[in-house]
Amino acid sequence: MGYEDMNAKYPFVLRAYEDSAAAEKIALEYDAVIFGACPTNYIALRMEENKLSFRFCERSLKKGTWRRFIPRTRRKIYEGYTKYKKKKLYILGASSYAASDLALCGFDKKKCFQWGYFPAVYEKDLEAVFCGKRENKVPEILYAGRLLPLKHVLDTVKAVHNLKKQNIEAHFTIVGEGESAEGIKKYVEKYDLSDRVDMLPFTSPERVREYMDRADIFVFSSNFYEGWGAVVNEAMNSACALVVSHAVGSAAYLIRSGENGYVYKFADVGELMEKLKALVNDRELRESFGSEAYKTITELWTAEVAAERFIELCKAIERDEDYRSLYVSGPCSAVK
Repeated sequence: MGYEDMNAKYPFVLRAYEDSAAAEKIALEYDAVIFGACPTNYIALRMEENKLSFRFCERSLKKGTWRRFIPRTRRKIYEGYTKYKKKKLYILGASSYAASDLALCGFDKKKCFQWGYFPAVYEKDLEAVFCGKRENKVPEILYAGRLLPLKHVLDTVKAVHNLKKQNIEAHFTIVGEGESAEGIKKYVEKYDLSDRVDMLPFTSPERVREYMDRADIFVFSSNFYEGWGAVVNEAMNSACALVVSHAVGSAAYLIRSGENGYVYKFADVGELMEKLKALVNDRELRESFGSEAYKTITELWTAEVAAERFIELCKAIERDEDYRSLYVSGPCSAVK
């Protein structure tokens, strides 16, 4: 997809598979540690000393909450989370569903905080960005990413098809490749949508950002398998009007439906079409949503804000202060 391998590029990357002793030293001695998808033995080492620790995670039950009753799944969640529910282990949820999944398995939801992914954020001249978008002959809808079944990109194609039936002008550009591409192509051919839908191959992340800068609307229609969806952050940074499925992990954290985008019920093509219709027919609404989206992602959901808040959260926990009241929304705010 055009992303570089960063393992050997930056001095702050310690490859634990090459130097496990150094990784164990960090796990044992550092003031605070965020654990991602690491071997659980590092967590066990730190929990033996009950030192301040965080698990950075998406949701545990993407395939359905019923899976918590499967012994193997239950055991995995126990070993990584609930085994230490009375220790100084907290959750940085990179999904709005992470806390509720863990709560179903016995972990205290009060120890869970909003987190996410933090792609690069760029300052932009919004008026210049909107001037570029206004050059589109018809409102431009965009999707960028892999074309996998979980992404449900065909839902947006169907919505655009319904707009065409109502003689509403809009164009949909799809940037990406994957196993769902053939089905989308067949649908486009069957219903003669080649004038409304363009399919482009993978391109560089920089080029994708350029497409976002020119797009009026960005649609992300994934199912519950979508942990976060970092392209949502990126599209907000380009002041797109977002239309996002409620199943997407970032939707409830990033999108205030009706203010900086729309959230619709996953797989409801009718509702998706109505949200698109409202935006396609109203440039002022698109630009209002886009402006608010840009503000949300540049003022609140940045790596800098997250880092500063994380340090303050650690201090509050160690001082036994009311750490759940530190922030109302955004990174490190308490999960309700």
